Amino acid sequence: MQSPWLARGLLALLLSLPAVAAAAGSYDAGLLWRVEKTGSPPAFLFGTVHVDDPRVTRLPEAVSRRFDAAGEFTMEVIFDPAMLKTLAGRMLYADGRDLPQVAGAELFGKTAAAAADLGLPPEALRLFRPWAVAMLLIMPRPQHGDVLDVMLMKRAQEQKKSVHQLETVDEQIALFENLPERDQLMMLRHTVDNLEAARRGVRDVVEAWLARDLAALARISERGDLSDPEMRRFNERFRAELIDGRNLRMVERMRPRLEAGGFIAIGALHLHGARGVLAQLAALGYTVTREY
Repeated sequence: MQSPWLARGLLALLLSLPAVAAAAGSYDAGLLWRVEKTGSPPAFLFGTVHVDDPRVTRLPEAVSRRFDAAGEFTMEVIFDPAMLKTLAGRMLYADGRDLPQVAGAELFGKTAAAAADLGLPPEALRLFRPWAVAMLLIMPRPQHGDVLDVMLMKRAQEQKKSVHQLETVDEQIALFENLPERDQLMMLRHTVDNLEAARRGVRDVVEAWLARDLAALARISERGDLSDPEMRRFNERFRAELIDGRNLRMVERMRPRLEAGGFIAIGALHLHGARGVLAQLAALGYTVTREY
């Protein structure tokens, strides 16, 4: 699982960007899927949403039963102190520059005003890279405790399950670090200018997830202003890496875990569409059946 910070930020940042339409597919509804292939025990793939809303973290009985019966648990990235340390270090400038110098006085002033409720004074905010500030601004504020993915990880550890990950924190951070600085600043400017819409989008995602509506999750992620050609081009490239590229990577890496009959949890948006994880698994010969 991503850290609570990175998990929330990935979700919220995706919703803040204008988006291109996702390909339609057969997997429009459902959060828990049975995945099986001849010769292997059935595995279960669960779509999560990275929030700590009690309506989300209170597992339905159908999900809880499959989770508890599984011998192992797999998530996107394991949340541990080493990962947090890596993440914290990569959020900050380490080359002598700072955000006002890179972003300019006007954008930094708007960013500082938008970040006033984060408890980060301008003296601290100036140390952060543009992509990190964009995520800090729009991530859902912690309310009740662990986000769903962390809750599942802790439950697996309490049950003495082996815990595996599909990605590394380096791979996830690289999605942002590898963006040209110009694109990072465009992302920050877009976030500052559309902050309330992004935060509303996160609330809408929770409602769609509770309804088990994957198609609605995709539609919410597609909302936005497509009038700026430069932002539209950036968004197409970024989403191709954030969703489609990671789908390919996760499918390849989860195959041993599927053969072991484990329980796998990934963000629900990765399940939907013709390029989603479920469709890719079906194309590889797995039988994919909705359970919940």
